[in-house]
Amino acid sequence: MEEDIGLKKRKGDPHGEKGPQAGQEAGETVKRKRGRPPAEKLPPNPPELTRKLSTLVDMVTNYKDGLGRQISKGFVQLPSKKEVPEYYELIRKPVDFRRIRERVRNHKYRNVGDLEKDIFLLCHNAQTYNLEGSQIYEDSIVIKSVFESARQRIVTDEEQKEAVGATRSDNGGGAEDQFVPSTVKALPEQLKRGTKEGRSRSTVGKRLHSDLDSDVDLEDNTQKDQG
Repeated sequence: MEEDIGLKKRKGDPHGEKGPQAGQEAGETVKRKRGRPPAEKLPPNPPELTRKLSTLVDMVTNYKDGLGRQISKGFVQLPSKKEVPEYYELIRKPVDFRRIRERVRNHKYRNVGDLEKDIFLLCHNAQTYNLEGSQIYEDSIVIKSVFESARQRIVTDEEQKEAVGATRSDNGGGAEDQFVPSTVKALPEQLKRGTKEGRSRSTVGKRLHSDLDSDVDLEDNTQKDQG
């Protein structure tokens, strides 16, 4: 009887012992389908690059027009898909300043060019969805212009710093090069040269003038002696 019961149990389970394993494999398959591949962790950017990117974003978002209006407020965070579903049907790559700041913090931008692409994409999306001449359309044009000016300003400042650093290294970094008062502006090279040449000429003139005076004095003294 016991053998018959065992046979019935085996017949009732056509997969036998493979049942639990098959269930586990199915569960693993489901997990693989649901799970997303882990995000690639990028090495952190140099602190100087992170500061530069953050400064650029701040300069753009803090900009105010002639009326004192902060034009970036309409670009800080996009509405949700539930609020404006047609926007996400038209715009394939939505981006706002909230996402841009997050990407700066997570080191997604590896250079200023990467940040520029997202800023320009933000402006392009606004001009694609909104009517030409609308307030947000016009604001997007200003934002692009402000970013270009801010980037040029930072690049110019860096070039000036590099030039100053190279000059100091060539001059040996003397004590005079270590302190420049903020109230004194550096003279252009042409003016500097002109000043040096003027000084050298005036010095030579003084020397010649003093030599002539000494010769005249000697002649006067000789005439006095002869008299």
